[in-house]
Amino acid sequence: AGKNSVLLKATGHDFGDWETVKNATKEEEGLQKRTCSKCQSEEEKVIPKEPTVQYQTHVQTYGWQDWVYDGVASGTSGESKRLEGIQVNLADPEAAGSIRYRTHVQTYGWQDWVADSEISGTSGESKRLEAIQIELTGEMAEKYDVYYRVHAQTFGWLDWASNGEKAGTAGYSKRLEAIEIVLVEKNGEA
Repeated sequence: AGKNSVLLKATGHDFGDWETVKNATKEEEGLQKRTCSKCQSEEEKVIPKEPTVQYQTHVQTYGWQDWVYDGVASGTSGESKRLEGIQVNLADPEAAGSIRYRTHVQTYGWQDWVADSEISGTSGESKRLEAIQIELTGEMAEKYDVYYRVHAQTFGWLDWASNGEKAGTAGYSKRLEAIEIVLVEKNGEA
């Protein structure tokens, strides 16, 4: 230090709690800020977008449908068309992990688990999906629940299933005609 220098004791920052300035949505990131009580310096951190689940189904006669998101029905209702295949994916996951699923297919029974946009079911074989199981893995499973419900021949929309539970009509030989899938923060409501 020089002859005219003054040494000041470092006091460090004393940041308060993070305050949410803008909540994250499925479309946009959010923002949090906190302020130092000593020097009024501010820190910011980005809140990642909420993850979304996207999915598409292969429908009798129509083939692969467009991708849909977060609880929108994929398939048909009132047209007596069977689901033959499905692909499911997570968009903007905020944590490590994936989504995996398996289907019960006419004649073949339960298929092996697949994940992250892989096809479960059949395409071009005229085989109906009869049931499905869907679950999250890794940190995503610790932070979120996945809920899903199916529209089944004769029965209509069935109750919501979650986190790997079976949804559908395995053993009754009834076709699935549509599906809805949503992600919900752990212990939230579908």
